[in-house]
Amino acid sequence: MNLDFMSLKTTSAAAVRGERETEKILERQKAQELEQAMLSERELNPYWKDGGTGLPPEKDEAASVKKVTVVEDAGLSWLRKSYQRMKEQAEREKRNFEEIVAERYGSMEVFQSRLEEAEKVASRKENYYRSGRWKKTDYSESEKEKKEQHMKKETRDESDRN
Repeated sequence: MNLDFMSLKTTSAAAVRGERETEKILERQKAQELEQAMLSERELNPYWKDGGTGLPPEKDEAASVKKVTVVEDAGLSWLRKSYQRMKEQAEREKRNFEEIVAERYGSMEVFQSRLEEAEKVASRKENYYRSGRWKKTDYSESEKEKKEQHMKKETRDESDRN
């Protein structure tokens, strides 16, 4: 039973606790990294993916104005509202209207060309819808009279029931 106590490795309780805490911290970091990786895989917003800020990169503001989404009226109502707001801003700030248009669109000619383009597209769409695809049926006079008589008869029947 000769045991050499000096050759045995001894550890204190504080050292064991410290090791456990560092292991826990490492496990938390790994779990957090896995969670972050899972979030970025499923993220739909491209500006949040890959550790982004969630906002698009700031470039020239005029470039963002150039993108006009085509809606039912090809952005015509939006451009008209923008025109009205620019007029109001010019009156409010007592500035030249063309200066404000130049700030937003680059020049008055650019704005007018966009407005004209939107008007052309909107008129084409309006003509398409009027051309017969969405046309209501046109009743002849006799059919209209029959329909009116039928409606009167239905209202009389309902009043008799009551």
